[in-house]
Parts: sequence; structure tokens; C-alpha cells
Amino acid sequence: MSKKPLSKMDHTKKALDMDYLKQPRGPGTGWVFYMVTPPELIGKPNPLTGKLCRKTLIKGLGTRHPVEARKRRDIALGEIRKAVAELSDEGRFSLSSAEEWREVIANDDSEEQGIELVLSDQLEKAAERGVPEAQLRSFNRVALGKGYPITTALDRYIEERSPGNRRNFKPLALTTVGNLKTAVGHLRSFLEDHQNIACMEDVTPNSARAFRDEYLPELKSPRSPLGMSHKTVSKNITLLTQFWAWAVERRITMARYKNPWIFQKSVPRASRSDKPKRSDFTPHEFSKLLQAVPSGTHKGDLIRLAIVTGCRADELATITLDHTEGDGSGFYLTHGKTSNALRYVPVPADARALLQRRVTLNDPSGRIFPEWPIRGSSGKAAAVSQWFTRFRRKVLGPETDHRLSLHSTRHTWRTVARRARVNEADINDLGGWSGPRSSSSAYDHGILKEQLEEAQQTIWEELKRSDYLEGF
Repeated sequence: MSKKPLSKMDHTKKALDMDYLKQPRGPGTGWVFYMVTPPELIGKPNPLTGKLCRKTLIKGLGTRHPVEARKRRDIALGEIRKAVAELSDEGRFSLSSAEEWREVIANDDSEEQGIELVLSDQLEKAAERGVPEAQLRSFNRVALGKGYPITTALDRYIEERSPGNRRNFKPLALTTVGNLKTAVGHLRSFLEDHQNIACMEDVTPNSARAFRDEYLPELKSPRSPLGMSHKTVSKNITLLTQFWAWAVERRITMARYKNPWIFQKSVPRASRSDKPKRSDFTPHEFSKLLQAVPSGTHKGDLIRLAIVTGCRADELATITLDHTEGDGSGFYLTHGKTSNALRYVPVPADARALLQRRVTLNDPSGRIFPEWPIRGSSGKAAAVSQWFTRFRRKVLGPETDHRLSLHSTRHTWRTVARRARVNEADINDLGGWSGPRSSSSAYDHGILKEQLEEAQQTIWEELKRSDYLEGF
């Protein structure tokens, strides 16, 4: 049986997305929201009107304009979907529902504690319906005030480790916050916390050990096809250990619970022997890259500054006009991976014209490289590395994967600095490394700008002598 062809009006309605909208009094009159009531809501309070739901949900939207009607229709749909979710097991045992129960139970002054009995009865029925026991246990802990949700604690922890916090906790870097959220995400997946109600008290020493030794090493990704490396596993555990240590100190968790991430010392673990190592560029390889991307472009200028200053790509992408010398002789880095990364970076004499040219762009963003966007969540310019990977493969071939990256310019710069016999302390000052600490370190306030410029010029001359700068 052939379908009836759509009329012109039907086509227009479909194109304009007018689902659940009607004009009962004809064209040019007010729009009305009209929807068949979801079975879960029949006989329950209508989220749009407060009255009991019948077979259809109808509400006047108070507008004759289609665009405004669609906006108000979407708000109504959101309210209905929220009401349906709250009536499902997913909604009944969510974090917000557990927090509501906790408030009601805390205010229950009756001797019988009837509210707790009602909750217990609902949990038993949910278990009979097949709701996971772990989910119900976490929900019950939150509802009874005997557990603290991991995600709630995480938000509080990040806030208390933010710059300028009143407790003088060392602030977390943006990248560390991102890595911590990833680690907590892995943990919640391990705990099967689909409702966002897993508590810190749900993590026991045994489950923490299983997470470290069994779950994380089996996590595969395009970057880790063999599973998560031991180094990355250790990073995740370190972040969670600090998070839990804060919770214990701030008495977020129950007093009798200890930090489950502090393990007894065991057999040392080695890094995977098959993991490729990053290496330096050869003079021929880097000169080939320089010849493939011209000076005067944001791509060409960035890799040229990278090789002659030893800066990280993200450091270069965030240089501002306010912190750059007008004559191109250098710039100040005010944001970095560590406190040592905040430094003055001189530019060799023969490369200053490049920086001067970037300054004269005088971009409204106030940045030297406005073409590379900065991610607010991480403070990094991810597009730089993504572009360079494609560029390197095209120029040097895919066989350089795992061996070379944009960060290899930093490795190359340091290697050349050593070969130029530049003092190790000067290399650390120029590159933003901490270097070895001693009892006299607190009395050392660094060398003068002109001395840094002299050291940078020495490195430039060695780069040039070694044929790294053909095509610069």
C-alpha cells in the first residue's frame, strides 16, 4: 500500500520542526502544545499544569510566533522527560533523589523513624526488580548520610585546590584537573556508577587494588592498543591518592575509613620494553621540515621559534604582546606547566625579525599566535600538535611516528645546548627545568638577561653549525 504524499503544508511543517504544536483556532492564532501522555505519567501530576495527567498533555504557549513556540515547546518537552525519568528506577535512585531523601530523613523527628522504613521498603522492591545491589548500596549511604558521593567531593576538591584558595592549598594546574577528572571517570566506570551516586566509602582497599592491577591495565585506546601503561596507571593512582588524602584531612569521608589508595610496597614494575622512545631530530630531518613550511606563516614561525628557544608548543601559543619585547629580543612566559616554566626567553639575534613581524600583527586577541586556539579547559593549544603530526608524516613519512613529535624540538634544543658546552644551570634557566636542588639553591636568584641572551646565542650558533637551520 503506497503512502499518501505529503501536502505542501505538511512539507513546510516538517521542515520547520513543528512537532507537538497546533493552532486549534486556525492560522495566525496562538500555538498550543499537544502530546500523547507517556504511560508513566498517566494518573500522576502533570509537570506542565500540576493537575493529574490524562491521555493527552495540552498547554497553551501564549504566542503566535512559530520560533518562540518551538522554544517554549522544547522547554515543555524537557519538563516532561525529566518527570518520566524521575519515575523510572534511573530517576528514583539518582544522586539528586538520594540527597532529597537525606534531607527528609534528617528532619524526621518521629521516634519510629518511619521515613527510613519507607526507604528500606523501596530499596527491597527495587532489588527484586533487578536494580544492581551496588547502586542501591551507594544510594542508601547517601540517603542516610553515611556516604559522600565521589563526584560531589571532586567538585569541592577542585574548588579548594583552585588559585587563591583560602586554605592555601597548592593550586592544581588545568592539565592536572583534566587528568584527575579522567581518573575519576575510570573509577566510576569500574564501579559501574551509571547514576552518579557512588560514594568515596564504596572504594575499599581490595577494590582499589583490583582497579589498579586488573581494570586499568586492560583499558585499551588508539594511543594504547596494548592497554594502559604502568606509568599512566601510576599517574591515575597518584591523583586519586591525593584526592582521598584531602577527603580524609577535611573529614569528607567517614572517620573510620582510611585512604584505600595507599598500598603496601610490592615488587617494582618496569616500563614496557616495546614502548617506543621519543628522539631528537636529525639536522637533515629538521631542515626538511623548515623548507616545507615558509617563514612568515603562523605554522612556519612557530616551529622556527620552537627550535631556537626550546619552548614547548603550548608555551609559544600563549605568548602575549604585553609580555614580548618590541624589538623581538625575547618574551616572558607567565603561564606554564610548572613554576620553573615561568621565565624570560631570549631570542637569538638572527631570529628576532621573525618575532618582530608577529608583534606588528597587533591582533585584538593580544596574542603573538592568535591563529592557534587555546582550550579553556586545559590551557593548551591542541591544534598545534595535531597539525604538526599530519605535517611531519607528510614531509618525513609515517615511519617517524612514535619517534618524533613537535616536543622533539625541545629535546633537540637541549641536546644541541649540551654540545655547545652551555652551562647546565643556564640550560635549565632557559628551558624552564628545575635542575638539581641543594642547600644553597635558595640563595641563587639566577643570571642577568644579557647573560641568558649570550647563552641562547651560543646555542643558535651550534644549531647553525650542525646544519639544523637550513631553510630557516
